[in-house]
Amino acid sequence: MRVKHKNIVRFLGYCSESKGEVMEFQGRYVVADKQQRFLCFEYVPNGSLDNYLQGISFTYRFFIVCI
Repeated sequence: MRVKHKNIVRFLGYCSESKGEVMEFQGRYVVADKQQRFLCFEYVPNGSLDNYLQGISFTYRFFIVCI
């Protein structure tokens, strides 16, 4: 799905990796599946959106996103 909006940064891609790792669990050694995931978004030079939305009600934040 593609979304283009002035208030939404572009999603560029992701990376997902999983590997087995030996861990102790309840006194026994087991192989656990360890997963790492990373999301990559475009760089926005004007800082974090959180800086602009701080102190604003959820209703108004939702309105900004829906514009």
